[in-house]
Amino acid sequence: MNHSKEKTNDHSVMQISLLFGLLSLIGKDFSSEVIRNSSKSCIMSMHTDGCGNRGLLWQCGNRNLSEIPEHIPLKYKGEFVTLDLSENQFTRITMETFHNIDPRVRSRITSISLRNNPIRHIGNFSFQCLWRLCELDLSTCHLQRTSFEINSFGNSLLNQLKILRLHNNSFRGNGYPDTAISKAKLLENLTLDVFGGFTFSSYFQNLTKLKKIEFITGNSKFHLTNSTFRGLIKSPIVNLEMIFKFRVYSDVSDDIFCSFPFLKAVHIEFGGMCDLNVVLKSLKCLQHRTMDRIVAYNNNPMIAKNAVYLDNENCKYLFNICSRRVELIKNRIVGIYDNLLSTVMGQCMEYFDVSSNRIRVINPWYMLDFLTRYPNLQVFNYSSNADQCNCESPRYSHRPTLAALRMIDCENDKFSQIASNMFVSNVSGKTYLKKRGLMAFKISEKIRVLNFSKNYLNRLTYPLPFDISLNAMNLKELYVVRTNFPCKYMAPIQTPFLEILDISNNDCSEMKMRILMFAKKLRIFVASNINLSFAGSLKYGKLFRGVMSLCKVDLSRNSLIYLPPAMFKDQEKSLLTANFDYNLFSTIPVSNLRNLTRLYLRHNKIPFFTRTDFEKISTLGKSVVFIEGNPINCECTNILSLNWMKENQDKFGDLNKTLCINQNVFLSNFFQEQTFKKFELICQSDVWLLGSSFALVFVIIILLTTAAIKRYRVHVDYIILRMRSRWKGVMCMANSEKFRFDAFVTYTEEDYQLACITFYQTLVRLGFKISMPDKDFLPGISEAKQLLQCIDQSRKVVIIVTENFLENGWNSYAVQMVVTHAFHNQRERSIIVIIKDDISLERLPRDLKYIWWSIVSIRWPNGDETMDKFCEEICAALRPDP
Repeated sequence: MNHSKEKTNDHSVMQISLLFGLLSLIGKDFSSEVIRNSSKSCIMSMHTDGCGNRGLLWQCGNRNLSEIPEHIPLKYKGEFVTLDLSENQFTRITMETFHNIDPRVRSRITSISLRNNPIRHIGNFSFQCLWRLCELDLSTCHLQRTSFEINSFGNSLLNQLKILRLHNNSFRGNGYPDTAISKAKLLENLTLDVFGGFTFSSYFQNLTKLKKIEFITGNSKFHLTNSTFRGLIKSPIVNLEMIFKFRVYSDVSDDIFCSFPFLKAVHIEFGGMCDLNVVLKSLKCLQHRTMDRIVAYNNNPMIAKNAVYLDNENCKYLFNICSRRVELIKNRIVGIYDNLLSTVMGQCMEYFDVSSNRIRVINPWYMLDFLTRYPNLQVFNYSSNADQCNCESPRYSHRPTLAALRMIDCENDKFSQIASNMFVSNVSGKTYLKKRGLMAFKISEKIRVLNFSKNYLNRLTYPLPFDISLNAMNLKELYVVRTNFPCKYMAPIQTPFLEILDISNNDCSEMKMRILMFAKKLRIFVASNINLSFAGSLKYGKLFRGVMSLCKVDLSRNSLIYLPPAMFKDQEKSLLTANFDYNLFSTIPVSNLRNLTRLYLRHNKIPFFTRTDFEKISTLGKSVVFIEGNPINCECTNILSLNWMKENQDKFGDLNKTLCINQNVFLSNFFQEQTFKKFELICQSDVWLLGSSFALVFVIIILLTTAAIKRYRVHVDYIILRMRSRWKGVMCMANSEKFRFDAFVTYTEEDYQLACITFYQTLVRLGFKISMPDKDFLPGISEAKQLLQCIDQSRKVVIIVTENFLENGWNSYAVQMVVTHAFHNQRERSIIVIIKDDISLERLPRDLKYIWWSIVSIRWPNGDETMDKFCEEICAALRPDP
């Protein structure tokens, strides 16, 4: 029984071992499958590493790898390879780590990134198989000094490693792995953390090829002592950047730069607890050297205790350094109390930048020396020192001496007095203004760049009794942004090689037309917010006349409404960029600029584009127009403009930022096919409705006009006849005392016998001159015209009203013509109506009944017994009014 149990147990053990073996094989297969899948997901792309080797980047970062993938496609094995293994799960780097890679590929790897891996150990000779390795990144791996073995970078074949990054690790406390780093003897570029107590030991003296070291500052504050950089004394470091950002204690040693015998350029940024005085004091070991660049930037203490000024006391080391470039930017310098021209630095420097300080006091003669006498100075940047909006001096506990201030004030007064005496004279206690002259400022021919922006000349008061001429024969760049630049008094600037001019944020509303006449090589002109107005001498558009190389113009923020047509006539081929942002343009202001690439019209007043705008844009070559911030109106009335914009979207650079003000949608979305089709359908229905409304109104107007003309045809005829008479020079006799006829008799044709035989003969016998249609009308001439002419020539008008007269249509026309003429010429009592056949007044023509109160009516007698009385009434009516 026991034996059988043992056999059973042995059999169970075998089964279990076989099971574990099978699981182990499955695990290995699964692991290898994961690696293969990971390698397949790696991305290949073109890349150039830090050493300048051009090849491929095998990007396997963030793949959760703990081993290097084996498979690299064979077609890539002839290229230099950068292996990116960052943000994975590598914990140990040993000699076997890279053996999975094909030897032919290993020989082509020049750069490896293991950044952000949880690496705890790097063994000896770990990189010996990568004999072309030039760049290695081990940053942010939580490495400590003890993580490195002595020969981690040791290998006789590893002779290409030049760049090593070890920053953002855990070296604070134990210090750097100096022994391991010292084995990379050909190292040229090293990046390390700086922390409290950091120091470079003597092991670093083996790095005799190290040219550049980069410091990454953490949260720890530290001291800079004599021994901090002593281990780097044999390293040929040429460029040193000490960007420590408020972590340095103010007790910086005077001798820290003694450890850098080959230094040519230094950038110092301490700040926090250090001001510029601390920086200037640390330059002791650099004096009597020749440097390429000295930069002291943003050394501003959180609590300012002492004033910072440049004089022979605190700049005693700096003034003895022969540096081509000196930058003292943003250091709260309040004054320059000594002439730098007499120093070694002043004689050597070609570039001097004291911008963004608080310089309030400087001897004007020193400033003139900067512009005229420095033998090598080519670039002078004095910007942002005395801005008008921030002109109060800071409150320092330490002030310059009273004697120094008195001396500077005296010099300022002396300078002002000399300038005043040039144009003002005093005779017998009276002040006279001399004849207007020209003050010429001749700048050194060495100066190429002059930046005086954001400074306010307190002693320059307007109006000036003279014009100013700037003579700078070799000046290429001039910046006078936000100064009281005297545009009104500037004569043409004598700058034949000037390429860049920026006069923004000044008052140049009265700038002279020919100010740029000698700046023939000007390429960039910036005049934003200068109150520019193209009036006066500028209205002819000759500001840029002859400036054939101008390629960029900025006239933004000037409230411009239009530009003169000839503004850019000479720049049709040269102008590339035009900026008219924040103006008041409602149309495209320029045209015929063949090579223009960018036209900025943002935040103007353009609601839509007209056909003229289309034509102008088509003459701008391949220009892209920017219209963000304009009140673009997407209404049906602007359908032509919107259609054109949709078809030419490539001509606009910011349709995705430009809103339809009435649709509250960006134009890029509005021009989408479905959205715009819906808009067009709405517009078509609106057009049909509008067209129908217009057609209906038009028909109604025609009908009403026709009815009115028909109703008032006589009045229309009368007006037409009167106008024709006036045009022909025929004078009206309405108010004349001499008439050809005593009366004009009008009647219907059926009453010819009664009117022409009975009535006419009776009146002729009585001695009256009578005009009648059958007697005086000529054939072939308009009856209406002759009717008006006869009425004009007669003192009275007699209308014979009979049954035939009422039945004939002529009666209405004749009566209306007579009434219209009478009232037009104020002859209401000149109308005599003879009524026959006992016709009642109700049957008379309406026009006569309306004026019955102003006419003379006589009844025709029924028998001969009353004919005499009738004749007497007629004679009385026809006689002239008293």
